[in-house]
This record gives sequence, C-alpha cells and structure tokens, in this order.
Amino acid sequence: MNLNSKLVLIAIIPVLIATSLTSIIIAEFTSRDLFDSTISKIKSLCDLTESEMRNPMNNLDVDELNEIIDNLEKEKNILQVLVLFPDGRLFTDGTDDDYNFGKVIEDEFIQTSILEDKEMLLVEDDVIYASKPIMLNEKIGILVMEYSTQGINSRIQNSITSIILTAIIILGISAVIAIQLGRSISRPILDLRENIFRVSDGNLKNPHIFSNISEIDQLSKQIFEMGEKLEKYQKEMIKTERLAAIGELSSRITHDLRNPLNSLKMAIDILKSKKPEMIKENQEYFDMMQHSVERMNHQIDEVLGFIKKHPPKRENVKFSEIISNSLKSFQFPKNIKISVSENDGILWCDKNQIQNVIVNLISNSIHAIGKKEGKIIINFQEEQKFDKITVEDNGEGIPDDSLEAIFEPLFTTKQTGTGLGLVSCKNTVEAHNGEISAKNLPTGVIFTILLPKADVK
Repeated sequence: MNLNSKLVLIAIIPVLIATSLTSIIIAEFTSRDLFDSTISKIKSLCDLTESEMRNPMNNLDVDELNEIIDNLEKEKNILQVLVLFPDGRLFTDGTDDDYNFGKVIEDEFIQTSILEDKEMLLVEDDVIYASKPIMLNEKIGILVMEYSTQGINSRIQNSITSIILTAIIILGISAVIAIQLGRSISRPILDLRENIFRVSDGNLKNPHIFSNISEIDQLSKQIFEMGEKLEKYQKEMIKTERLAAIGELSSRITHDLRNPLNSLKMAIDILKSKKPEMIKENQEYFDMMQHSVERMNHQIDEVLGFIKKHPPKRENVKFSEIISNSLKSFQFPKNIKISVSENDGILWCDKNQIQNVIVNLISNSIHAIGKKEGKIIINFQEEQKFDKITVEDNGEGIPDDSLEAIFEPLFTTKQTGTGLGLVSCKNTVEAHNGEISAKNLPTGVIFTILLPKADVK
C-alpha cells in the first residue's frame, strides 16, 4: 500500500466510524421520537374521545356513539374502536348492526382494562392497544382503541433511509477531501524523498518545496540548507585539495627559481659597478632583465605569501604608519595620482601583514589604470565595531561575471598574474576576523577592508 492510500485510510476511517455511530444514534433517537409522538397522539385522541362519549354513554345513545366512532375511524391508522360496558360486555363497535352487542370479548388486554380504572397501553406486533375508562362521576364504560404502527414504521424507515443517504453523501465528500488531502501531503513528501535521493547521488542543488504544511516546509528548508552546506563543504574540500597540491608544487618551484634569480640579480649589480659603460650602452636590455627579475621575484613572493600562513601578531598601530610604509614600496608613474585620507586612527592588527595587503591592492590598481590618467584613493574611517579601509581606483574595473571569483585561488584577469595575490589578502584579513570585498564603480573598482577593533573579539 502506497503512502497516498495510507493517508486516505487514516483520514477516512475516523470519519467512517464517526458517521456510522452518529447515524445509528440519530436513527435511534428519531425512532424513539416518532414512537413517543405517536403514543402522545393516541393518548390525546383517547382523552378527547372519552370526553365526547360521556353523555351518549350515560344516555346509552348508540347512534351518537357510532357517529363518534365513525368519525374517529376516518383517522389514518386507527383499526378499530370499541365501547364496552363497565363489566366488559360490548356496547358498540361502531357498526349499524350490533350483532355482537352484549358479547364478552375474551382478550387479555380488555380483561385487564376492565379491572383497572386507569388508562392503559399495549404495543404488540404492529398494533398499539389503548384503553381508557369513560368517567362521569363513576366508571360508566370503557373505550378501547386499536392503532396500526405501520405508518410510524414507514416514517421510521424513511427517516433511517434519509439518514443513511446523508451518511453516504458525507462519506463520499469525506473520501474526496481525504484523497485531496492525502495527495497534498504525500506529493511534497515524495518530492522530499526525490530530493534526498538526488543529494545522495551528488546533486546538491534541489528546488525548495512549498506545501503550506509548516512541518514539511521546515523539513524541506532543512534539506535545502543541507544541500547548500554540503555543496559548500564539497567546494571547500576541492579547494583544500587544490591548495595542498598548489602548495607542494609551488614550494618546489619557488625554491628552484629563487637561487637562479638571485644569481642573475647579483650578476646585473656586479656589471653595473664594474662595467658602467657597457650598461649605459645596453641600458634598455639591462632594464628589461632587471624588470623581469623583479617581476618573477614578486610572483614568487606572492606564492610564498600564500603558502606560508602565519597567525597575525596584533598590536596597536597607526593607519598613517601602515600607509606610509606601503607607499614606499612604489615608484608611481606620472599618470597616476595618489590621494590618502587625512583621517587617522589606531588599528589593532599585524602591521606587516596588513601592509602587504595594502601593497597588493595598490599594485592591482596601478595595473588596472595602465597608461591612462588615473587616481588611487585610499581612505580610512572608524565605525562602531570595525575600522574600514578602502582602496579605490578609476581603472578598468573587474568584469561582473568575475567579481565573485577574484578571491579564488589561481583566478586572475592579468596575463602576468599568479592568481594568488587577492587570495592571500583574503586569508590575511580573515585571519584578523575581518572581511574584504570588492565592488565595481561606474569607473573603476573599490576594495573595502573591515578590521575588528581591539575590544571586538
């Protein structure tokens, strides 16, 4: 049995039981009410007839009594009406020819009625027998009435039939509602099962299910969030594996390159001191060699900075001191102007690490501006919980589809970049429990660094 069928049964069985019990109870009370109303009617009829028969019975006026009986027998369901003398002999049965006049009727109910001076009722088979003494100072006669219950039985049967039909209609409506309810519950549950299967198969991006059932929606949300977390952990694991491989390979390469580059740089310095004439004659080529050595050393430094992570040694240091030391690392081209905020404040950070971050961002801005007229704006602002540093330029900016990937390892938009500079910046800032982000401007880009204050842990 599938889930939908089980849910339908769970919903319909209580309704079936409740409807059946309710139908039985209603039928029982309806039968009793109809029967009680019939008994009340017979009693009222006996009381009225007895009062009408007092004078005719006292005067032994059989014709008037027969007229009363004839009118009474026109009433539906009245089978027979008898008028007896107090001793039980028949006085009249309503017929014109009273062949049974004076006859003693051998009937247990009638015999009991002769002895009792009170109204009596007897229900037997499909007939209700009623008797009532005719009183005028004393008992002067006995009224006996036979009433058929076929009419009341027919009404009871019709009522029961109506109740059953109503119950069937209720059950039918309940079944339709139960089926719809079962589908509304089973469909999202089956969808959740499919999502779980997809997650187990490695498909971590699954649609969020909305069912208007808070528990199912909450479970769907948790599965959706679990998929996002697993995807995040998967990416982090891949990233970690990649970084481990990069670190191992980079360590070997940088070690193998560092010594030859140092030798090459030393050779150029020796030639400058011993053969200045030769250097002067071939200045262009020596400048090219020196620039290439510096570029390769810079890339090696980026790789080593990425591989060798050291916990920050925080101390209170002025922002102006960090910026001053950072700017000393550059010889800015004439086409680029530098603007530094006049605001100053105390940063709680590792001075050398944050200085390297600033140097890296300024270097990227210089590269982004290129040979056009440009400017680099460095700003500082104290906020409630953070110190904010921004580095803004009017360079080429970052392609929108690459903005989220610039802090990923090996991602670069520069032909000569390693793809590790911004990653190192991110690692450094996050080691300080801070944040770094980038945002494109109408012209250029702005990098924002948030560093927590000393009293914010």
